[in-house]
Amino acid sequence: MEKLLFNFFLVIHVICGFLSLLTGLIAMIAQKGNKTHNISGKIFYWAMAGVFVTTIIFFAIYPAVLKYQFFLTIGVISFYPTFSGKRILSMKKAIAPTLVDWVAAWGVGVCGIVMLAYAMYGFVNPVGFGGMAILFAIFGVVCLANAYGDLKIYLGYKKPEKMHWFLGHGGKMMGAYSAALTAFFVNIVPRYMPQNTPSFILIATWILPGVVVGIIASRILKKYKAKFAAKAQKSVLQTA
Repeated sequence: MEKLLFNFFLVIHVICGFLSLLTGLIAMIAQKGNKTHNISGKIFYWAMAGVFVTTIIFFAIYPAVLKYQFFLTIGVISFYPTFSGKRILSMKKAIAPTLVDWVAAWGVGVCGIVMLAYAMYGFVNPVGFGGMAILFAIFGVVCLANAYGDLKIYLGYKKPEKMHWFLGHGGKMMGAYSAALTAFFVNIVPRYMPQNTPSFILIATWILPGVVVGIIASRILKKYKAKFAAKAQKSVLQTA
């Protein structure tokens, strides 16, 4: 029965994964705010939600298996930027987090602490962990960085920048897309590698997609920041 349930939700997981890859790319390429962007963005959001829910189900079926414990935490870190990236669109006028925003931000922070605890245990007791201790450590830091970035603004320690909703939405959604891309590489690439492939190469399949997308995202956001700054300066000169 467990295997049957697992296979059923695995099909849903794979479908949602491919949908997120396709619609996320379309949303990034499409003109921001038009119908294509909005529709593909909504499908991307719910596809990522589907990936997250099925990941929880995998953990519920095999709670004692380290791989699914790890996938559960990865599910959290993958869906959080998707969720918060959508939520920030409702905060155009001002940052006003509701209970669900607070719970999500603190939740991803707790997830980061749990991942770092797993990493420490894995480094001390490496048997059965392989390279997963390194992955727990890396993604645990990413989790904490996500929580810190949002809570710092929610708590009023950092003022949101101009067009925060646009830049925040874009940055978070590209971060979510990098998570979807990482999942694809992790599930596909190792199947075509030799059996004796060094573990550091396999670990690289988890890290490189996020690094590449991160570099691209930072350049795109830098371009928009410059565009908004130039527009603001032009507006000031016109009213002077």
